[in-house]
Amino acid sequence: MLFANSGRSATSKLELFPKHFRLRPGERIHYNVCPSAEVERYLKGVLSRSEFHCPDAKFSTEDTTILRLIHETTFKNGEEIEVDGVLEAVRSGRTNLVVRTPNSEQRFAITVAGTAEPTFMTVPFASVKEIKAKEFVFVGHANRDGYDFTAVAKPGIDRVVAEARKNQAPVVYWVSNDYPDWYTSDRRPDYAFVSEGQEHEIHFDSERITFTGGSFMMCVLRNAQLTLHGMLKHNAQRVNFIFPSDAIWVEDVDLGDKRWYPTPSVVLSTLLARRPNDTRKYDEIVVPFLDHLINEFPAVGYPRNPPKPPLAELLNDWNIVVRFGDHFERFYRRADSNKTLVVEFPGK
Repeated sequence: MLFANSGRSATSKLELFPKHFRLRPGERIHYNVCPSAEVERYLKGVLSRSEFHCPDAKFSTEDTTILRLIHETTFKNGEEIEVDGVLEAVRSGRTNLVVRTPNSEQRFAITVAGTAEPTFMTVPFASVKEIKAKEFVFVGHANRDGYDFTAVAKPGIDRVVAEARKNQAPVVYWVSNDYPDWYTSDRRPDYAFVSEGQEHEIHFDSERITFTGGSFMMCVLRNAQLTLHGMLKHNAQRVNFIFPSDAIWVEDVDLGDKRWYPTPSVVLSTLLARRPNDTRKYDEIVVPFLDHLINEFPAVGYPRNPPKPPLAELLNDWNIVVRFGDHFERFYRRADSNKTLVVEFPGK
């Protein structure tokens, strides 16, 4: 999950994202800043997306025994790279976060308090080739310092993960080292992979996978593409993908060009609820998702060297069925075979 920064000069007053000023010891976070005046104008529709820019910024702290910059690396396109700007809360106390842009300097008070943030171990996705279980629950990019800076999907994700625990379904976290402020209540994933765009090369030998987190039209879509690709290459005959809409965050596509950061994300159920009937939900939300999933492989051209052949080729003789709960079913595609991908949106 990457933010594009611009070298354009900032105005004097800056707005900090996420607006998360109270950290727990051990918590890691990557803040971003944007000019306050431009944020306001952009959110009001006065400033176009092409005119809106967040500046390059450098971060430091006045007391590194309370909050400090740390050295971090991550993996993109198969290469290990350095990550800048990740902070770690060290111990209880209060200090100033110092933000410098090309023409301004501003301080933000940060408090560190409470019990230590529970940690979990992560590994690069390339370190694992195959995992087998009847079903999996995926949680992708549930990070407050990413695009979902209001943690709008947290209640839904927490609900789905709690159900997975009751059903003994393995839970897989897809974690960003670049934007590491993970917000789920559950801190005990069965697997946790470092993947900046939810790309991976793992074969999930499974019948059923539930996707949560986000973004629905970018990183979740990419994860679904690559997961499905691996399953098809290993001769799967039937696949069930489940998308619980209250547990998936997405850019508010109804805002058009104004949907992008720093506009807050919404849960997918919000977009579905705005459509007056199932046909419009299917046509306006699900069909574009499936069109991109099949024909834009990989999503937005990342990773640079995706597995071959193209996903559309592997799906050529597959039926694709869409279901909203128990009340709506439609074939996105019919084929003369028993191979079937079922895409479910429970309760919608």
